[in-house]
Amino acid sequence: MSVSPSSPDNRLNERAREESLFIARETSAYLTNTARSTTTANVLAPLLAYALFIDDVVPWKFAVWLSYMVVATAIRTWKANPLETDPALIVDPHRNLRITTFSVGLIGVGWGLGWVLLTPDLTMVNRLIYLFVTTGAMFSGVFGFGVHWPAFYALTIPIFVPAIATAFWPAHGFPWPFAVGIATLFVYVLRISRKFSQTYADSLRLRLRNETLYQDLAAERDASVAANVAKSRFIAAASHDLRQPMHAVNFYLESMDLSRLPEPVAQVIGKIRRSVTNLNQMFESLLDVSKLDAFTYQAVREPFPVAGLVRSLDEAGAPLAASQGVGFAVHDTLQAGQGAGSGWLVGDEKLLRQILQNLITNAVYYTPAGRVDVRLLRGDDGMLMAEVQDTGCGIRREDLGLIFTEFYRVSETRSRHDGLGLGLSIVKRLCDLIEARIEVESEVGVGSTFRVRTRYPLSEQPPARDALRDGAAGLPGQPVSLAGLTVAVVEDDANIVEAYRQALSQRGARVIALPEGGVDLAQALEELNSIDLIISDFRLAQVTGDSVIQQLRENFNRDIPAIIVTADTSPAHIGYFKALNIPVLHKPISFQRVIETVEQVLEASRRP
Repeated sequence: MSVSPSSPDNRLNERAREESLFIARETSAYLTNTARSTTTANVLAPLLAYALFIDDVVPWKFAVWLSYMVVATAIRTWKANPLETDPALIVDPHRNLRITTFSVGLIGVGWGLGWVLLTPDLTMVNRLIYLFVTTGAMFSGVFGFGVHWPAFYALTIPIFVPAIATAFWPAHGFPWPFAVGIATLFVYVLRISRKFSQTYADSLRLRLRNETLYQDLAAERDASVAANVAKSRFIAAASHDLRQPMHAVNFYLESMDLSRLPEPVAQVIGKIRRSVTNLNQMFESLLDVSKLDAFTYQAVREPFPVAGLVRSLDEAGAPLAASQGVGFAVHDTLQAGQGAGSGWLVGDEKLLRQILQNLITNAVYYTPAGRVDVRLLRGDDGMLMAEVQDTGCGIRREDLGLIFTEFYRVSETRSRHDGLGLGLSIVKRLCDLIEARIEVESEVGVGSTFRVRTRYPLSEQPPARDALRDGAAGLPGQPVSLAGLTVAVVEDDANIVEAYRQALSQRGARVIALPEGGVDLAQALEELNSIDLIISDFRLAQVTGDSVIQQLRENFNRDIPAIIVTADTSPAHIGYFKALNIPVLHKPISFQRVIETVEQVLEASRRP
């Protein structure tokens, strides 16, 4: 029966071989380093013995012992010192261990030979000194050579077997109780060495498994990051390719006058418009997530009028609610008794408005009948508290903890409205950004109340004149006429160019489609006396829209008002767009939104 190379048994055997090789390499490197570090001691110890014992020992015996120690030390240095000490570079660790064990054993035999040749002639004091030296070698060997018990045994057994044998000498030896004590100590140290060797091997095994686990986790992390990057690139590319045709569809649909069409055709076009509006909202949700991922949202603390917030919420919510047959109202109770909407709040109006508009949109779509009410209240802490209450289908208790999760949709509501399940997750992230807390109460069949507790203090006095002027600048001004203006469109999609031409021409503008660069652009510019506005895509065939805008401004030597309309929504590009001093709109977008932005840009360019 054949066994697959990838079978569990083979993988276990392979891992066992890897562990054995790893332990052998580490042990070999450790022993080699220890052997090198004891070379000096092996040279000095015999010289010390010569100085202490020369007067007690017969010269020929001392000469034999000292000669052996010199030769053994030379052999050990010759054999062990060249061995590799880097575990990763050791090719055959078992061979290295055998060489080191043999070299260490030569020194052990030399000290054991000293018990036979030297100690019988030594005085008792010098005999105890020799015992002290050899015992010290044994104890130091526990930590130096105990990681590999054969090496430790090769060192200690040749030393202490002759030492214990002194109990059987006919005379001049140690008393037998002394020899028994040495034997007991010897056995005890051998056991410690064996245990130390096992502990060292276990620690290396654990280290290898931890390193392997770390490498596996790192590989999984890298694979996850790579997959996430690939997914993000795919989504960005797919999003870009989907946004392009949708942008043209928006323009063409808005340019159609339904009152001039037959009733059946107008109804079909109306349904198409509603479907496209749903798609636009999905794209807008994805764009909000990209902006949050790119950290381009930065909360500010500025004074703004309550009246402006109330008006913007009503203007955004009332038409949507009317289209769904749902009642809608915004209630301001912040300045009870002082006139509704007469106060000021301090915080980020734009982010708060987006939070509340997302909640309003969500409430309207999931309220088949009834009404949606928005209340601006003063919380117990004196800060703004906003409530969005509906009489819709409600949310089950078990779903309340999940509704703020990205792409999560309550199963009962899927048939009521198309969406991605991003609206409430965006609300939660924006609330975190402005340090607000969001709460929800809901009952199935009765409705839901979303409550946003902000850190926006209420100011009874209007802010300084500068802040008032800045706040007024954000209010809608008089529409700017496009009649007679020359609008340069830089776009590599012919359908979108034609959509711009048709839509802007209806407003009286002269639309010029410009190439993105090179000789063609230079020739086109020779025929133009001036350009009043630039609308450019960002990702063109060979260059980017901001570089084309810069080239046109340099050519006419003036800061021509410009807008970038792009389908790029990756976090990296969003961060780049924020650094540009050019308004950026993201496809797909309604023609009305483009016109509003064009009017704002032109109005801003005419201010002193």
